[in-house]
Amino acid sequence: MKIVKSILYTLSTLLALGILSTTLAKAPPTPKIVFTSNRDGNFEIYTMNPDGSKQVNLTEHRASDYNPVWSPTGEQILFVSDRHETKDLYLMDADGTKVRKVFPNLVGRQHPTWSPDGKQFAYHRFDKLAIYTASRDGQNEEKLVSGLWPVWSPNGSEIAFVADEKFALVANGVLQVEAPKIQIINLQTNTEEVFLQGKELMFNPAWSPNGNKIAFSWIDLDAIPIVGKDIADSEAVYVVNRDGSGLKQIVDAEDGATSHPIWAPQGDELIYEKQIRESIHLFKIALDGGTPEKLTDRGDNFGADWFDPEFALPVSPQPQLLTTVWGKMKTGN
Repeated sequence: MKIVKSILYTLSTLLALGILSTTLAKAPPTPKIVFTSNRDGNFEIYTMNPDGSKQVNLTEHRASDYNPVWSPTGEQILFVSDRHETKDLYLMDADGTKVRKVFPNLVGRQHPTWSPDGKQFAYHRFDKLAIYTASRDGQNEEKLVSGLWPVWSPNGSEIAFVADEKFALVANGVLQVEAPKIQIINLQTNTEEVFLQGKELMFNPAWSPNGNKIAFSWIDLDAIPIVGKDIADSEAVYVVNRDGSGLKQIVDAEDGATSHPIWAPQGDELIYEKQIRESIHLFKIALDGGTPEKLTDRGDNFGADWFDPEFALPVSPQPQLLTTVWGKMKTGN
């Protein structure tokens, strides 16, 4: 009887804290891309099908909402918002409901990335120019390494990020960057390595689903043909093996800078951002040399993440299993 009371007390506590809900969050039943758009005059979070159809505004809020990332199971979306003035991390269910702050103290956390088991986040803090980790309930926040724009590896053992000895915040919080490079920190040994030694002006690392490759955007100064051209307009998307071999340009910047690659869950396509005149749009391209496919057509669109239920794993305890345990204890089976 004491065990039964203990379980009931635990369930009631989880419900009170909002950790366990009577209405469980559900992942999308079909593949979905989540992204940010300002097409209606405000930064909102949208979802769409991988072919660009059925674009739906999830947030519909007067605040600026952006940087959305799917949880490993697709049941939740972690994102950045300034709903309480300071930009910080928020969680919502996959359908845009049950929006809540992650941290009680808002200090300016951005660019979140989930651990593969869904138990932690990594993110950067501009006030510290450093990357932190915390448990998904906003507890146990710890500084990991100096740098920005972290992304967790699929096996959970490493985090890739952008580092620069000359990172600095200047007037009005503007970030000054001189020679950014991608680095990787091993979470078991806490050791760091420079990825693609000797190369700089590298941004936006993204692990392939199997962890064997990294996509990124890079400004290759040797490839800029026009003297005096704005080098930011020459940013292009590349893919390379984890060991640094096989460097390959996937998308060039012939008619607009391309950046921020994101992998398809099956690892055969990339989504990326492209500057077209005064707007930013999302494109998709197959890695076997396919023709780029434009997915958006209104406003600025960026910050995509791709979820497919076929490739999702149940990495966290499922609340519905608690009722099964309770039923067995109650019947004695």
